[in-house]
Amino acid sequence: MALSAKSVHSSNPENTQLQPHNKIDIHGVLRSSCSNCTECPQFVSIPGHVLCAYCGCPPARHGKADPGGVKGEGSSGGVPPLVPADRKRGRDRDMSADSVGRVGRVLTDSEWDSEQDSEGGSDSEETSSGVSSFASNRGARRQRRRWRPSWQVTAPPPRVSRLLEVEPVGREVQLEHSWNELDTSPNIYVKPEDPLTFHRNPVYQTSDAIRGKCGSEGDGYSCGLHVWAVHWPSASRGTHPVVGVATRDCHLTEPGYKRLVGSTGTSWGWCLKTMKVYHDSRKFRHGVPYPRDIDEKLKVPDTFYMILDMDRGTLAFQVNNDFLGVAFSGLRGEELFPIVSAVWGHCEVSLTYVGCHQFERERSLA
Repeated sequence: MALSAKSVHSSNPENTQLQPHNKIDIHGVLRSSCSNCTECPQFVSIPGHVLCAYCGCPPARHGKADPGGVKGEGSSGGVPPLVPADRKRGRDRDMSADSVGRVGRVLTDSEWDSEQDSEGGSDSEETSSGVSSFASNRGARRQRRRWRPSWQVTAPPPRVSRLLEVEPVGREVQLEHSWNELDTSPNIYVKPEDPLTFHRNPVYQTSDAIRGKCGSEGDGYSCGLHVWAVHWPSASRGTHPVVGVATRDCHLTEPGYKRLVGSTGTSWGWCLKTMKVYHDSRKFRHGVPYPRDIDEKLKVPDTFYMILDMDRGTLAFQVNNDFLGVAFSGLRGEELFPIVSAVWGHCEVSLTYVGCHQFERERSLA
């Protein structure tokens, strides 16, 4: 019996048993373990899908198995590496040492240029499913690329600028406004050693989301200006990485790969892949480009700001010192939570609360 997208969720062993033809890719090549994510033990093919149903990586990232089947532990010889040993795919990022994702400091323009130059993140290529591939490096000379030309950079509003210039809030406050381990998809968990970061398990054909907390009360943000630093490495975003806000009624998991945040009227999201904003797919199925003057070749860096102004009812984003404009308006009267939906296995996203500004607090002090 052929393995299908429906049968992978079945509890019947006869339906879920992996057959020899399920190890063959669309080109008729017998594949084995994945050398890209290193977590996939065997390429799994589902009719109608090109990528591996387990990890979502393309077939070329999986090694070629011997004609008799996948090599066992006692077999001599190994699968030839897909990348020469002297060729680097880019340095590994140390998530715990990333100062931006932890304390809310965004890289300066010069730091961003040097990081892009060393990693080549802006030239990476991504696949068409729930995961993205590593950047291809064919020896071409990489040119230094900024986020946007200086004439396109827009200064943030004064309230946002003042909030970003002061010291970030303390650790306890950050934890009160970061991910909620009790309000998440079953395929996502908050890392015990780093409560500001969540980890998504490699579950195929699902889209998962997690909501953030709202301070000690937890009733959702309904007033004030709130800013977070979001750290999401570009290499682990996939094709449906969405960040935004949602009410408590937004679903946190659905089958298949989709933009979970922004698909209904209870969530508002910005897709980092398509560079579009989404809300209620029944009315705005194709999304709206955001920011409006963005170059399609540029990629959102690993760290950026999310700005929720409930006094004015707007949601906006900022990269370094470049305010990208209002993504959504008309949010007054809602009780909203920060939210992220992802499809990439083993992706990790950090949410660091920078601080807030309350008009009522200013009036009470006056």
